[in-house]
Amino acid sequence: MNKFFDKIKSFFKANGEVITPTAVLAIICVVVTLALSSTNLLTAGKIEALAIETQNKAMAKLIEADEYHELPATTSFGDITYNAAIKDGDTVGCIFVTEANGYGGVVSVMTAVDMEGKIIAVEILAAADETPGLGQNVTKEYFYTRFNGMSGDIIAAKAGTAKKENNEIDAVTGATISSKAVTTAVNQALDYASEIIVKGDELK
Repeated sequence: MNKFFDKIKSFFKANGEVITPTAVLAIICVVVTLALSSTNLLTAGKIEALAIETQNKAMAKLIEADEYHELPATTSFGDITYNAAIKDGDTVGCIFVTEANGYGGVVSVMTAVDMEGKIIAVEILAAADETPGLGQNVTKEYFYTRFNGMSGDIIAAKAGTAKKENNEIDAVTGATISSKAVTTAVNQALDYASEIIVKGDELK
């Protein structure tokens, strides 16, 4: 037995310079992993709450309501989720987040539609991949407010050529592709709204 312990002592004595740093690194890895996991658990709830608050603020800019209910819906385009805007106990509008491919990447749009199927307001959530000074101008108020009050199939026409009777809006100068991406996303929201409003039973 004594010989066994002597062998162990000799092993650690001979290999101590290698084993000690390895053991320390292993302990550090375990401690760091546990710390990160604990931090994630503590912050996950706060991050989710902040995301909800940010989204509610964005929706409040589009349509005034007492509360917003996230609801699922089945449409001919597939299953989606949207928010019903509730005021004084009644649904006063639907809010959709839709996307379309622009010139440089995906353009994300939030659209509020009233119960008659008309656009209340539009907010551009993301267009950072569009060309600075051109495509990114779709985030400017002078452009996205052109959709207010419109319905049906909206068309982005070349700047300066739009005809209201044809349901057209002027595209941003030099950024027709980015403008069409916004229009496509808005039209998708209108399509969703037309189906959901007709069904009615999903608006709770």
